[in-house]
Amino acid sequence: MSHKADADIAKHSSLQKDTFVRQFIEQAWDLFSIFDVYGNLTYASKNFSEVIGFIPSDFQQVVDFIDSEYGMDLHKMFIKTLQTCSSSKLEFRARSASKNIIWFECTAIPIRNDEGVLAEISFVLTDITLRKNQESRLIAMAYHDPLTGLPNRRMFKEHLQQMLLKANRTKRPFGLLYLDIDDFKVINDTMGHDVGDAFLQDFTHRIKGCLREVDMFARMGGDEFTILLPAVDCKEHVESVAQRIVRCFEQPWEIQGQQFRATVSMGITMYRSNETDATSMMKEVDIALYKVKGKGRNHYQFY
Repeated sequence: MSHKADADIAKHSSLQKDTFVRQFIEQAWDLFSIFDVYGNLTYASKNFSEVIGFIPSDFQQVVDFIDSEYGMDLHKMFIKTLQTCSSSKLEFRARSASKNIIWFECTAIPIRNDEGVLAEISFVLTDITLRKNQESRLIAMAYHDPLTGLPNRRMFKEHLQQMLLKANRTKRPFGLLYLDIDDFKVINDTMGHDVGDAFLQDFTHRIKGCLREVDMFARMGGDEFTILLPAVDCKEHVESVAQRIVRCFEQPWEIQGQQFRATVSMGITMYRSNETDATSMMKEVDIALYKVKGKGRNHYQFY
């Protein structure tokens, strides 16, 4: 800790003298600080050095250590407390002294002097990293298929709606493919569900190798999958993707000592105008897929 920081901490004599109060507040929150109305530090708990690597001398240094996307919100929080003399809360992300991502819930508490005038603002920080990580896992579970790790039906539908809104604005077309693994039930029934699950994981890997980073590959359930191809200039570009997918199935599959062949059928449609909606696009790829199945499978068909 620097001499400057020592001097700043010593400014708040009442906290320095009252050992009980100081110990209480430092146990109650992970980080505790007090600033005057000009943003100068008057007190900071010693945990600042352990957690973020330094003791801030003013409020701007607190703003600088958190992720930049939250900096303006923290500034607004300070100003709001000055203007309203009311408490408020904010969650933000930062990096600890060990360079790990850390989340805090910050509470601003106005402190009035004996005359009832706002004299200082206390900012108390609670580490909520564990809770945020748990929330992220729950969100991932809600939007992703646990077996393949792909986006699930829920996430696909939301993404499709967003792409439709964007296409309505920009008039740039996009492609939608609906994939169905031919005779997947036979694989499951004859080789077992373990082989079926492992096959779906390998299937996912092969298909991803045919796509760009910007393309969205989702599992709708069972052996049904969708692919969204944004920013494709023409039908030929979509068809080239479909051809790559068909070719990637030419190699036999070897799963848990079992070797077999499998094929895929695809229905395809393109965004055409702002009158297109998600329901109609899904109906179109379903009709196109039905036609492929009727022609012998292992191919693709545009609506």
